[in-house]
Amino acid sequence: MPPFHRLALLVLSSLLAGIAQAQVPGVDQPQLRELAAQVDTRELRATIEKLVGFGTRHTLSETRSDTRGIGAARRWTQARFSEISAACGRCLEVVTPSKTVTGPRIPQPTEVVNVVAVQRGSGDPNRVILITGHLDSRVSDIMNFTSDAPGANDDASGVAAVIEAARVLSRHRFRATLVYGVLSGEEQGLVGGKILAEYARAQGWQVQANLNNDIIGNSRGQDGVRDNTRVRVFSEGTKAVETQAQANRRRYNGGEVDSPSRNLARMIAGLAERYLTNLRVQMVYRTDRYGRGGDQVAFLDAGFPAVRLTEGHEDYTRQHQDLRVENGIAYGDTIDGVDFDYLAQVTRLNLVAMAAMAQAPAPPAGVTIEGAVSPHTTLRWRSSPGAASYRVWWRNTTDPQWTHSRPVAAAPSDPQTATLHNIVVDNWFFGVSALSADGHESPVVFPGDAGSF
Repeated sequence: MPPFHRLALLVLSSLLAGIAQAQVPGVDQPQLRELAAQVDTRELRATIEKLVGFGTRHTLSETRSDTRGIGAARRWTQARFSEISAACGRCLEVVTPSKTVTGPRIPQPTEVVNVVAVQRGSGDPNRVILITGHLDSRVSDIMNFTSDAPGANDDASGVAAVIEAARVLSRHRFRATLVYGVLSGEEQGLVGGKILAEYARAQGWQVQANLNNDIIGNSRGQDGVRDNTRVRVFSEGTKAVETQAQANRRRYNGGEVDSPSRNLARMIAGLAERYLTNLRVQMVYRTDRYGRGGDQVAFLDAGFPAVRLTEGHEDYTRQHQDLRVENGIAYGDTIDGVDFDYLAQVTRLNLVAMAAMAQAPAPPAGVTIEGAVSPHTTLRWRSSPGAASYRVWWRNTTDPQWTHSRPVAAAPSDPQTATLHNIVVDNWFFGVSALSADGHESPVVFPGDAGSF
């Protein structure tokens, strides 16, 4: 075979392998593309310009002024959610969970206030999908609450995505409840995330997913690389709340890379592949960037599935920096560092993921697997409310994404069961997803405690 033909075959094989690497959920849903198309870069810019205009949004900053500080910023956010709610016939309930906190980065008792909008689901209202971003900002000294800290990208970009998600999705109705959270106190120790996680527990929310958006608006890294086609999705491998007995079973049978958060990330990657143009997800097998953290950690610590979305190339000269120029380098998180077209793409991904999960049934519960000393593998699970059918997935144990699947009709009573003949349990990882009558599909659930939502 001529060298050119061999090269062409290698390229084709590589492309086909890439196509097979992401879970492609359910059937094609044109509504998801329509929702993505409604994201408006002008809205994103207007939000960031407003937030930057408050000078600083440090958690310890001014709270009484209407023009400067964290108090003015959170009141504006609350008013913005109220405007969006008025436009949809009061479909949003706006609440402000808060707590008075002291700690290493909060030396005096300080009220930390979140601003949260709740869009109740029509069919499964206790099941909740959250999107979050943090309102507070900082400069080089974490305790400096008086200097200007624009926080355009960290994290007005995330807040802009949250507010734009509320503006677009509030015009539609979904089976599950959508929650839009603008959190405070992230830079002072993930305080806002802890407050909202506690609030979720008190409300009895069954949190299926937290999509935490933190630093999502810049496409040019400090390394000089400009890439507006990639977003990183960080996800934990094993549950933060795993018990010792659960860890022992997981170490023996697998599940280190199949937590609900990890399978949530796989679903998001598949949605990007299907519904967005020129944006791909880089899954990172890590809870957050090395040695760093975000509000999704507080949700994970509470036992809720959560991922962090962050731009592909960070510029550290613009993060946690005093505004200054040194050696020709402009330091500080100013609005000129935001690529609004890129931010719009990441916002679209959030909208698509939230809508897809909210329209799908809940992920199957009670998934178990059998097949020791047998040529066949059997999976069992409990019915998901609203599920018209299911899909059994499997993949090589070294594959990053689900690659094989088989539809399963819903049985009239539990347990739901599927047997894969001549597929040996020892050689693969397995999972189950639930589908609605119109083909919306849940994330995949890995059997046992390691993968349960």
